[in-house]
Amino acid sequence: MQSSSDRPIITLLTDFGSLYPAQMKGTILSRARNAILVDVAHDVPSQDVRAGAFALMTTVRHFPEGTIHLAVVDPGVGTDRLGLVAESGGHFFVGPDNGLLIPAARSMGSPEVWMIDPNFAEGAAPTFHGRDVFAPAAAMLASGARPEAFGPRVVPANLDFGKAERFKDRIEAEVIYVDGFGNLILNTDEIPWDHVEISGRKLKRVKTYAEAGGVEPLITIGSHEFAEIAVNGGSAKDIFGLSSGDRITLERGNCSE
Repeated sequence: MQSSSDRPIITLLTDFGSLYPAQMKGTILSRARNAILVDVAHDVPSQDVRAGAFALMTTVRHFPEGTIHLAVVDPGVGTDRLGLVAESGGHFFVGPDNGLLIPAARSMGSPEVWMIDPNFAEGAAPTFHGRDVFAPAAAMLASGARPEAFGPRVVPANLDFGKAERFKDRIEAEVIYVDGFGNLILNTDEIPWDHVEISGRKLKRVKTYAEAGGVEPLITIGSHEFAEIAVNGGSAKDIFGLSSGDRITLERGNCSE
């Protein structure tokens, strides 16, 4: 955990674009002036909770214990969905109760989760809880508040990316994230064969993108430790016409080729 002499670190992840995060940062700094604010991403696809959850999950492990992760991708803002504060593995998580926080919190340990009392931020704009509820909560944590101060423990809404199904000569998987390069990240952490095909098209198995030729489809284990389909110098999303949530079949290729 952080010592009291350390400056608190707060990461921010949203689908808000370039304008609204500044208002969240101003709210935090008005309450915790010495906080270190780190932008994870503000270009998560609009209202795509699963994409936000994946981005958060693959980021949090690179930060030190005591970091506060503020994440807001919130299609249900202003409804009766809860706001949450969670603690796991020495990290803190703040955001809506729609599954966004849970894969990241689970990746760090066994999460404990508390609701943010609905009266925590009276007068909050019903369309901007990121600024008026979650940013103040993150600032309170940065100033030493404990998660249990926000409300009672709750069982949060769950979200997971499922598991690919492996058969003798094929893997039934799902695209769980599409990054800015058009790479397709799958819900499997293994590539069991040296020769792989998708929809009859060969994928070169590589350790790094440059091992493939120009505009050549490839498959690798990415830095996030999931299998990904990519195209050296191109976009796998465009070539294969796939998006997050699509199911795919990886097939064992002909080893004589």
